[in-house]
Amino acid sequence: MVASLLMPLSSCSERRESLSSNTRQSFDITYSKKEIVIESSTHTGKDHFFKKDGEYFSSSDSILFFSVVRDTILNSTSSGIDYKTIIKKEGNGLFTTSNYLVSNTGCLFFLISYSYDSDYHISKIVKCSNVVYQ
Repeated sequence: MVASLLMPLSSCSERRESLSSNTRQSFDITYSKKEIVIESSTHTGKDHFFKKDGEYFSSSDSILFFSVVRDTILNSTSSGIDYKTIIKKEGNGLFTTSNYLVSNTGCLFFLISYSYDSDYHISKIVKCSNVVYQ
């Protein structure tokens, strides 16, 4: 399912946009000079990503999350669960960060993917339910 980009809300210091689909879930994304905050309409928490040296890192563990500087594969563990994050440059100036759950046997299970441009503007989110948010 493909959804349309809602009109951006903006202020002098930050910009806020909403990505939604035909499902009940949507994502509100707030951009400021040093931070990107992503809030899901179906989850109570917010994901905060902080800018450092031209890249964005997750707030909870300072692991690289968004990058237009380098392609990267990261392995991490949170609460005893293993994850793999793949950051790569796609075509046409787009970049993708994809997260996978890693099973005990090493199999990867897709969780979520973010597509963004060189200014870290997120244009698409794909979740494991195969719903596309634009």
